[in-house]
Amino acid sequence: MKFTKFLAIALSLLMVFGMLASCGKTKNPQTTDPAGSSDSQSTEKTDAPASKPVTLKWASWALAEEKLYPTYAAMANTFMDANKDIKIEMDGSQAYSTYLDQLIVSAIGGTAPNVAHIKAEWLPQLLETGAVKAVVGISDAVMKDYSAGAISGVTVDGEMVAMPWFANTEALFYNKALLERAGVKAEDIKSWSDLLAAAEKISALGDDIYGLAFPDSEVETGEGYNILPALWANGGEFMKDGKVTLNTDAGIKTYTQLQEIFKKGLSPKGATLKDLRNLFGQGKIGFYYDLQAVISTCASAAANEEEFYKNFGCMVIPGADANGSGYLVTHLLVVFDTTTDEQMPAMAKFLEHMSSDVVINILYEAGQGKMSSRASVNEKVFANADETTQVYVKAMTTAKDLPGTQISLSEADTIMVKGLSRIANGEDVKTVVAAMQTELQALADK
Repeated sequence: MKFTKFLAIALSLLMVFGMLASCGKTKNPQTTDPAGSSDSQSTEKTDAPASKPVTLKWASWALAEEKLYPTYAAMANTFMDANKDIKIEMDGSQAYSTYLDQLIVSAIGGTAPNVAHIKAEWLPQLLETGAVKAVVGISDAVMKDYSAGAISGVTVDGEMVAMPWFANTEALFYNKALLERAGVKAEDIKSWSDLLAAAEKISALGDDIYGLAFPDSEVETGEGYNILPALWANGGEFMKDGKVTLNTDAGIKTYTQLQEIFKKGLSPKGATLKDLRNLFGQGKIGFYYDLQAVISTCASAAANEEEFYKNFGCMVIPGADANGSGYLVTHLLVVFDTTTDEQMPAMAKFLEHMSSDVVINILYEAGQGKMSSRASVNEKVFANADETTQVYVKAMTTAKDLPGTQISLSEADTIMVKGLSRIANGEDVKTVVAAMQTELQALADK
């Protein structure tokens, strides 16, 4: 870790001037005119002050994406519309591919934004910079609205070091037409073993039909921990009390099942998630799990989108029984020490707004499939949601957190991705799992 921090400091000295020079080239870095919203009425309006507005800089990689910018900008605009004394400067200078590295460099160099959108697994790396500021000033009503797990996951030494923002999870997609041809009924799938049996029947429909698909390209982040729902379904855990527990009976059973899935052709080999989305859209996959936001992506690969939606179905990923678990992809808002104590009351208002039903509804209406860890927010936003969304709301109740605060998840994923590829290509399961266990535990012990 010391070497990593030294390297990061050295890199920051080389890069900070380049970052400062590029500030004027930021895509959509400034606030737009506040846009009215029917949801903004739930945020109490304040009188316009005579003094200069407090300015807070908020960064998100989503603000760098043309398709996502209007949705994320609306969050800041509805806040400013209701809080005339606070200005949100939107920073979309970094795309996802460079976002984390540049955020770390700016944190070390003292030029971080006041608040940044991050994935939960990035939090340990940012805490190492020493530039993260504790979140204070959040109302008791908001704090009590969060689940205990959501708060404990962002609490270090008694201080809340990030604001839980939103999360999403996967559901199991299925093609109704393929299930019907194979004589499979979705409502009969009550367990992981039921799913495996149904997948075999679907794969038997043809050499170009896959029953249960998994990505294993070795080029996409997340392919390693994508197998965790299968591990949990077999009664296993990835970590317990700081110890990696992959090399267990449940772990061996899970990876043996995965090897059989690839060997029997239930899943294509070497596929990315993008490949699977295309194949599912084309009617070539019976089952695979994914996020709600990508359903339209799958549909765009179909020869007939209307037919795709007619045949589309989804359900909670089955576990050992019907109450299965997907993994949570949790997003946080982290405050940096570039924020003064005088700015913190304004920051607390902004954070409360960002976790409110106003913002979650903006995401819902944009088809983003994001849900809150605040109970009342989900009740308000999703009470009359469509059938697919209700499946995701139900899936959230059993979804599990990724172990991002116990181990560097990005590095752990790399180890697991390589292990999955070796197993898919026929190497001995026990040997590969033992090797992964050793590497992962060494990583956890760092």
